[in-house]
Amino acid sequence: MMKRRWIAAALLSATLTPFAWAQSAPGAAKVTRIVVPFPPGGATDVVARLLAKRMSEELGQQVIVDNRPGAGGGLGTGVVAKSEPDGNTLVFTVAGPIVAVPHVNKNIGYRMQDLAAVAMVFRSPFLLAVAADSPYRSLAELVAAGKAGPGRKPAAYGSSGIGALSHLGAEMFNLAAGTSFVHVPYKGTPGTLQALLSGDIAWALVSVNDVKPQIDGGKARPLAVLSQKRTPMYPNVPAMAETGMGKLDLDLWFGLFAPAKIAPATLDRLAQTVRKIIAEPEFVGRLRDLGGSTPTDANTPTSIMVNLERESAEFQQIVQTLGIKGE
Repeated sequence: MMKRRWIAAALLSATLTPFAWAQSAPGAAKVTRIVVPFPPGGATDVVARLLAKRMSEELGQQVIVDNRPGAGGGLGTGVVAKSEPDGNTLVFTVAGPIVAVPHVNKNIGYRMQDLAAVAMVFRSPFLLAVAADSPYRSLAELVAAGKAGPGRKPAAYGSSGIGALSHLGAEMFNLAAGTSFVHVPYKGTPGTLQALLSGDIAWALVSVNDVKPQIDGGKARPLAVLSQKRTPMYPNVPAMAETGMGKLDLDLWFGLFAPAKIAPATLDRLAQTVRKIIAEPEFVGRLRDLGGSTPTDANTPTSIMVNLERESAEFQQIVQTLGIKGE
């Protein structure tokens, strides 16, 4: 009788163990969806698709990218925050929808605490860019044109949406430079770049990856890098620290997030998978070609959320100081 019970227990254990593993990892029979809260074609979308391809290979299941633009990235991010926390619905995004949009739009329907960080994947400097035929040949000329004066109509700048990092960074520039450029929001970086090249806006903050084709093609011109140091991609473009506005230091990070209630084992498996991918020389090289780099600091779910808590508090103060409100 004891032997039969032991055999039965062993069979039960053998039956349950794979089931338990399946519950603690992205479902092998399901499709993992990475939501990109911006339109196709931008840096977020490009990097997400590179990551999805490698994740498909590592996880042994299909990983697809689903673009859900709107509300400065808040719409797609909110979809993931409210989704089933099984590891099969993730969001790949920049900082804005995580640390800024919830402060700008109180009705967005989620908070940063509704999400769990999986891993940081990519970091890219912001460029302040104008069209190639712009009359502004330097940052000083642009600043002079943005100063309020009698009978002068303020020029406009574009962003990827209200509360997006490109919006908040531009308003920080307005404040630091004493300019009065008017904000025109778009649903993503592609729309912003189109407006820039057509002359609908005077300038925009965009990641190196987003604007590199236009710069290299002679259609856009960078005036400054929003960081303390110049970017190796465009070594002749001055950093903000060289222009008298050294406090403007704003890099653009790209990270993968899951719903907050995801099982720790599932989160850990995803985090390890992503960290493995972004350490691969070929992947690192692809990101370098895009004008950015992989993270060099601690890249664990816990350490990331600690840093984001600090960033969120900083952006909350910025939003309150500038009086920025959502749609």
